[in-house]
Amino acid sequence: MGSLICEKCGKTFHFDVIPRRGAICFGCHVKTVRLGFSHGQENFHGRTIREQEREIWDAAKRDGRDIEYVGGR
Repeated sequence: MGSLICEKCGKTFHFDVIPRRGAICFGCHVKTVRLGFSHGQENFHGRTIREQEREIWDAAKRDGRDIEYVGGR
């Protein structure tokens, strides 16, 4: 177990294993992490999954196709 002084805020923090982020405490590290979307942001701002499913089923019925869930056979 060791201790380091944070390069950003100057607080002393303790660790069991040397952190890969260097001499930066967890609090300062979390402030720099950008929590955001990399993929799938439209799923939270657009149509719901159920609405998308209904559209797929309706389009298949219009085209005369018989569709079913994967693994439903």
